[in-house]
Amino acid sequence: MTALPLLRPQYRDILTRYILAETDWARESALFEASELSKAMLLNGIDTDWATDLHRNAQEELVLQWSVPGADEAQREARDRLALGDALPLLLALKMPHELARQARQESRWRVENGKLQALFEQTSDLMLVLDAQGRVQDANPAYCKASGLRKAAVLAEPPPWPAPLPSGHTWHDQREHQRSDGSRYTVAWSISPILDREGQLISHVCTGRDVTRQQRIDEGLRQNNQLRAVATLACGMAHDFNNLLGSIMGLTELSALDASEGSRQAQNLGKVLQASQKAANLVRQLLDFSRQTPSEPHPIQVSVWLAHMQGLIRACLPPNITWREELECDPIVRIDQVQMEQVMLNIVSNAAHAMRAKGGIIALRSWLDGDQLRLDVIDTGEGMTPEVQARIFEPFFTTKPVGEGTGLGLSAAHGIVTQHGGRIEVRSLQGRGTTVSVFLPL
Repeated sequence: MTALPLLRPQYRDILTRYILAETDWARESALFEASELSKAMLLNGIDTDWATDLHRNAQEELVLQWSVPGADEAQREARDRLALGDALPLLLALKMPHELARQARQESRWRVENGKLQALFEQTSDLMLVLDAQGRVQDANPAYCKASGLRKAAVLAEPPPWPAPLPSGHTWHDQREHQRSDGSRYTVAWSISPILDREGQLISHVCTGRDVTRQQRIDEGLRQNNQLRAVATLACGMAHDFNNLLGSIMGLTELSALDASEGSRQAQNLGKVLQASQKAANLVRQLLDFSRQTPSEPHPIQVSVWLAHMQGLIRACLPPNITWREELECDPIVRIDQVQMEQVMLNIVSNAAHAMRAKGGIIALRSWLDGDQLRLDVIDTGEGMTPEVQARIFEPFFTTKPVGEGTGLGLSAAHGIVTQHGGRIEVRSLQGRGTTVSVFLPL
């Protein structure tokens, strides 16, 4: 600002020549000098307000100077023109570089801010959609296109995810399931915010979403895990108490059978009581295995030896209209509790047989190496399962069998035993096309 006093006489001289100019060329020359002077002011950090003051002060000085009795006629006419605003073009020439510089700064700032917003829109992992005031999709960021499996043109051509009109007075939240281009489903938690103009009129909606499909699966897994723990604790307590009662029942039954005449009705009835007690004892063992309270006794065994020992049990539980096949592509050694793993396979096969009881078919057992694990697939040609049933098959006490035909503990116990062995179970099923249960065991 220290340069401003030095500019005052210079600008007053330019203003004098401009207002007294008799030709257009002289006025244009003065306008050009004013513009150059303004550029010098910019370099010295003088803003547009100082330019206005400079013009006003120079104009006031000339008016006073040309109002004295000694002023000639040209000066008096120029004074009148100054009062009428004829020097306004010179003021505009003085301010124009400042306005252009201000506009350039604003445009530069806008480009920077817009670039940041564009980079955020393009690079964020959040899903983003921009909707117009009518709720139609105007823009979609790459994260949304990747999640949906669609190109942007296809997204813009799709109907809007939400029915119009959308709320315009507040931000609202929504969680909904979407379908990818390959037909799979995913869930997104959305936050939808209205964008208003200066008059408060709705311009658009900005929708920011987060794919929560994986989190939902984790939460569901935790929920099922907590449920399994609670039921396992309950089952363990019940099983131990029930086991004590069964010991008494079976012991007294065996003693009573010794006193009964061979072949008598009493002996037959006691035999049935003993049979029922043994079935109950097996159920108790399932409960204890499910709750992982029964200590396992793993030992190395060759797969073919284990399956050969189990083959008679499997064939005994299959009805005549079901064929059993074994397709063993490998014969490694695994470390397992043979009794527990036989229980796992019998549970899986009996469930497959139950699904095929009406029409019959084939149950195949295949084995091969999957990395450092043995993979056993039990494949049936039954009715398959709905996604709802498939999601619950490892839940304790869940069964689709009629009352009296199943406890719902078989696959739950199998899941617990395989997990205890350091393996896992996977199920794939399609309605009308059968089911494959895969058991993975470490070598």
